[in-house]
Amino acid sequence: MKKYLVYMAVIAVVSVAGVVGYQLSRPRPSSGVVKNEIVLRQEKDKYIQVRHIVLEGSNEEIGMALGEIARRDYNAKLIRYALPVYAKARIEYMARNYPIMLERMKGVAKAFGIDLSQTDYDTSSLYYLDLLPRCSAIFFPASVSGNGNNFYTCNRDYYLASMSEVFGRKPKFKEPDMLSRMIVLEIYPDEGYSSIGVGALDLMNMQIDIVNCQGLGIVALQDDTFGMEHTFKDLTRASGLHLYQAMRLIADTCATVDEAKVALLSNKISLSLIPAHFMVMDTSGNSFIYEKSREDFADRLVDNKNDGPVVITNHSVYEYPTVEKFPEPVKDDYDTFNRYRRLDEFVKKHKGLFSTSDGEEAMSLAYGRVEEASEGGYHDLPLRTLYTAVVDLDERSVKVRFYQRDIKSDRPDGLPDLVFSEPMTFKLEKRLHSDR
Repeated sequence: MKKYLVYMAVIAVVSVAGVVGYQLSRPRPSSGVVKNEIVLRQEKDKYIQVRHIVLEGSNEEIGMALGEIARRDYNAKLIRYALPVYAKARIEYMARNYPIMLERMKGVAKAFGIDLSQTDYDTSSLYYLDLLPRCSAIFFPASVSGNGNNFYTCNRDYYLASMSEVFGRKPKFKEPDMLSRMIVLEIYPDEGYSSIGVGALDLMNMQIDIVNCQGLGIVALQDDTFGMEHTFKDLTRASGLHLYQAMRLIADTCATVDEAKVALLSNKISLSLIPAHFMVMDTSGNSFIYEKSREDFADRLVDNKNDGPVVITNHSVYEYPTVEKFPEPVKDDYDTFNRYRRLDEFVKKHKGLFSTSDGEEAMSLAYGRVEEASEGGYHDLPLRTLYTAVVDLDERSVKVRFYQRDIKSDRPDGLPDLVFSEPMTFKLEKRLHSDR
């Protein structure tokens, strides 16, 4: 548990360490907003708020729109670098390696009323909290798919609690739960690929389920076996790309898994602030899992050819390539190896091709519905699956059901049943810039 408490302490420091406020004369509103509306509201028996944001235009306009929404609707703050040289180096890095992000950073700077060339604030992220939900996922390539499409299913799990409650304190007045405000972000830039993603916590980067207009999908998951001691924690000295910016880079610039591999290996990537790994998939049915080695921090790419479902949960695939390599089973229902075993058993016992309903059934075997403290809480807290999704690479669509409430069950283990919203489907459209 201590490693997660250290992480949470970092978050608390970052949240107050040098933030920039509004300037007196409000910047001109961005013209890039097509839609910004709440499509699922929090109310009695409805836990999660979902905002659907659609942006189109130049990357600077998109960055400015995100900055305005982050400031106005989420009270997001910018992190101040420890020294101005970090800001200069980060800008030069983006100019060479990720010019799309640099243009968005210019837009964010405008939204906050600052000059990017003169500031020592980091405009490459828009944190309103930072955390990666734990999760499970399965990729079903077209070779085993009933409808002939490549798709993956996933769960996203975390505490039903505010940051204060995770720290063991009473919640502040009107303090939201940490992951009670989800974002579906759809962007159509003039440079780079359009994409749609679901996520939270950082409007710029943390879409942890993404598909772009080329049919490239990315799913990120926490890696519990990596170790917090190996992660980069001081955001005031950030350089290069952190993991979620690397995912954003892939979505913006890559059409295939091979292109994604080159993009990753050509960049400096840190695991910040919490250890994670991710899987990249394309419409060829091929995929790979990206991880960092905890021995030497080297990049590890684990290939999965188009020959069957690929299961991933919250442990290193590089270190534990098969079930036979797993530790002995433990009683914890939510243990990452136990969830993997259940999903692996499901796909191995299944006969015939897999439908999306089969994928959803598999995810129901790995729902988070326990009371526990291993995620960093000072005491047991309710951990739940906050959403469960089907991402179709060929359709460029995301179908997602969001957690609403618990109901009593007759399960022999006494765990509750979960009630989700009706499915909500979001799909990329063909727009002016969608195929660039």
